[in-house]
Amino acid sequence: MRARRERLSAQYGAKMDDRQHGMQGSAPDSGKVAAVLAAFIASSEDAVIQKTLDGIVTSWNPAAERIFGWSAAEMLGQSILKIIPRHLHHEESAILAKLRAGERLERYETTRCHKSGHAVDISLTVSPLRDADGNVSGAVKVAHDITARRLAEKNCQEEARALETLNRVGQVVAAQIDLERIMQIVTDAATEISGAEFGAFFYNETAGGQESYWLYALSGAPREAFSQFPHPRATEVFAPTFRGEGNVRSDDITQDPRYGRMAPFHGMPPGHLPVRSYLAVPVVSGAGTVLGGLFFGHSRAGMFTSRSERNVSVLAAQASVAVDKARLFQQLKEREADLQRLAEEREQIIAAERNARSEAERLSHVKDEFLATLSHELRTPLNAIQGWNTILMSKPRSEDDLRALQTIDRNVRAQGRIIGDLLDMSRIISGKIHLDVQSLHLGEVIEAAVATVRQSANARSIRINTILDSSIGLVRGDPARLQQVLWNLLSNAVKFTPTGGRISVALERVNSHLEIVVEDSGVGIPPELLPHIFDRFRQGDSTTTRQHGGLGLGLSIVKSLVEQHGGSVRVKSPGPNQGSTFIVALPVAHVRAEQPEASGPRRPAEAPLPAELPSLEAYSILVVDDEPDGATLLARILQDRGASVVTAGSGGEALAYAGQQRFDVILSDVGMPGIDGYELVQRLRRGNSPNSRVPAIAVTAYARAEDRQRALLAGFQMHIAKPVEATELVAGVASLLQVSH
Repeated sequence: MRARRERLSAQYGAKMDDRQHGMQGSAPDSGKVAAVLAAFIASSEDAVIQKTLDGIVTSWNPAAERIFGWSAAEMLGQSILKIIPRHLHHEESAILAKLRAGERLERYETTRCHKSGHAVDISLTVSPLRDADGNVSGAVKVAHDITARRLAEKNCQEEARALETLNRVGQVVAAQIDLERIMQIVTDAATEISGAEFGAFFYNETAGGQESYWLYALSGAPREAFSQFPHPRATEVFAPTFRGEGNVRSDDITQDPRYGRMAPFHGMPPGHLPVRSYLAVPVVSGAGTVLGGLFFGHSRAGMFTSRSERNVSVLAAQASVAVDKARLFQQLKEREADLQRLAEEREQIIAAERNARSEAERLSHVKDEFLATLSHELRTPLNAIQGWNTILMSKPRSEDDLRALQTIDRNVRAQGRIIGDLLDMSRIISGKIHLDVQSLHLGEVIEAAVATVRQSANARSIRINTILDSSIGLVRGDPARLQQVLWNLLSNAVKFTPTGGRISVALERVNSHLEIVVEDSGVGIPPELLPHIFDRFRQGDSTTTRQHGGLGLGLSIVKSLVEQHGGSVRVKSPGPNQGSTFIVALPVAHVRAEQPEASGPRRPAEAPLPAELPSLEAYSILVVDDEPDGATLLARILQDRGASVVTAGSGGEALAYAGQQRFDVILSDVGMPGIDGYELVQRLRRGNSPNSRVPAIAVTAYARAEDRQRALLAGFQMHIAKPVEATELVAGVASLLQVSH
């Protein structure tokens, strides 16, 4: 349409110029063109107006009559200011000035007056008209009525503002729990969105079987404006709202037949705010109860539209949801207050018990933390004791010396197992123990566990028999943890079985699970102890005269590890001196034969050492440990295999050595003052020294799985826990150097 108006103006101006300059040929041709142009203008939907430079109208087409309401007879010879609002007269002066300068005005939107007095929004294009000499003698205006477009734009803007208000109010009231605040927000928003001069929310209340309506929120007027009036009653106007029968919208409530039908006022009370436009919307709860009503008024008639009613209805629905939530919250608070009062009444009775339980829990937590720290601290001295004892055992001076060293070795390893149990229990309590699940042969795990206790059993002439179902193939589990389960059960059986007794271990499939049965001919278990046999720190005999040592952690660890595998463990015993039977049930989790098998269980702690270890001759190794005993031990083990060893007592000293010479392997403790093992290996990896890519092994008393993971992430290639096994250390170094026998 805009392009069409521009073409019309351009064509009209051009043709008028042509006509005035005589550029259209002969007079008959000019007359023909003029006739065509006149017909074109007469049929145009846009107002086409011609005027002089003094603003006097010289032509006025039918569209101008329709748009502005003035006939051609009424406008010809009149000033164009007749249709221009007084406050816009300056526009005409500016337009005439531009025309005199020969300029053209395009796409200019403004407002003009209709004959009836209402405003008409138009888009105006003004072109100059020239006489035969080329001078500007007047102008032609093409005006397009954009009132409908402006109205549509206004409606869209109002709709957008309404939607924004609805969304904003919905979010705000959803976060509110105060009933009065909710209704004030809703009343304010509804007053604004409906265009009302004032709005109010009246709340329904029932007392003594009678309904009453209380002013809860007011917007657009002070409360004093209603203070001298009684609260509304269920009159014919108000009743539909208070009963939830539907909305009431009236362009002029004073003309409604329901208005003024109840005494004493029979109409608007004296002094009441003037109301003609009226809108009322009930607020109904989700359960169908009418909570109250939103009421809006305006002093002019016809102010509330169907859109206003629809928007207020949406706000009323939001208010009902928010009120339901607020009332529920209030009920919960009241219930909570009741429960709190009951709790306070009971508090005096159970205070002592609660305080005692809290203190016990605190002490238990302190104990668990202490045990975890203690197990770590004990590993460091055990490392030196076990390591040097192993070295001495390799070259005993006599049989008596060998027996003495073997005694030391057994006791050191027993101490190490106790420390391991303490650490495992601490991790189980804190929920930090994880399984390394892989494919395994359960029979191999059982055989490895039996091997760990066979030496102790043979020393007391205890026979261990195994009956393993060879048809059971690969299953899923953590071989190290399952071996730990079986070692605990077998070591208990050896401990509580007298000399010359017997122990049997069986593996069989029972229905949908596998069972490992460990049966002994030992001292048995009293009936009263059976329900508590898997409790932590629980022992059958805890007196100072007990015959068997231990902390009472083994069976608790067994239960936790079996349950982590999805299984269960139970115990049977006919009574004292009649033996015991422990049954571990594990779910069947077969794997396909083509899947690779796992590396198998760990080497048993008491299994015989390999006869030959790899030689480390011609290899240079840096050992870093702030504990001199630990550093000396590692150096001796490696030197015995022919390695050249340099020791450093700190991370800083190690970095200095690494900058001076190249090493084939670096062994480092982790916990050291100043530069710890993690920072040491990271600095080596980042630097440009000859040792930036040298293999490194973390040798540390931090033995948890997460400690191993942290070491590997820091840049170590291997993690060896203290106390160190000489064979494990040498084998680890040899594997990094790819050294064989």
